[in-house]
Amino acid sequence: MGSDKGRGSAWWSRSRGLPKTVYESWNTSLAAQGGQPIRILGWAKTPTGFCVASPATLSYGDELAWEHLGWHEIERGGWNAELNKLSWVRYAPPGEAAARGSLELTEPGRLPELFRERISATIAVERFVPLAGERGVVIAARRDLGGSGTVVWHGTLTRGLSWQTDGVRAAVDQAIEQVKTEYDVG
Repeated sequence: MGSDKGRGSAWWSRSRGLPKTVYESWNTSLAAQGGQPIRILGWAKTPTGFCVASPATLSYGDELAWEHLGWHEIERGGWNAELNKLSWVRYAPPGEAAARGSLELTEPGRLPELFRERISATIAVERFVPLAGERGVVIAARRDLGGSGTVVWHGTLTRGLSWQTDGVRAAVDQAIEQVKTEYDVG
C-alpha cells in the first residue's frame, strides 16, 4: 500500500478521481439544486470540461458552470461509439419540440453504460396504447431518482400521429388516465 499523496483523489473517495476543483464546483452546483444525492457514480472528460453521472442527475460543465439534467427528464438517448457521442432527447410538453442534447466524451469509461442504466431505472411504467391502427402513444411513468421520488406521466406519439390532429390530445389524456388507473404509481 503506497501513499496517493500528490496523485489526486483515489477512485474510492467521494470525488472518484475527479480533479478537486472540478469536484468542489460540481458539488456546490448540485447542492444548490436541493434534494439531489451528491454522489458520483462515474465521470468522463469532454473537450470542454467534464460529464458526471450521479444517482439522480447527469451533469456536464466545468469549474465555472454546470448543467444538471434529471435522468427522469430524458425520454430517450444513447451512445455512438464511432463518434464518441452521448446524445439524448428530453420530454417536451404536448405540441412543443423536444429539446435535444449531446456531449462528446473524450474518455468515456463506464459513462455510456451508466447513462443507459440510470434512464432505465427511472421507468416505473411504460406501455403502448394504440390510437389509430398500429399508430398510437407510448405512455410512460418516470420516477425522479432524487430525494422526492416524484412520478411524472408522459405520452409520446409514434410516427404518423401529430399533436395538431383533432382529438389526439384528448385521446392521449384518456390513455394516460386509463394506464394510471391500472397501475398504482404516483
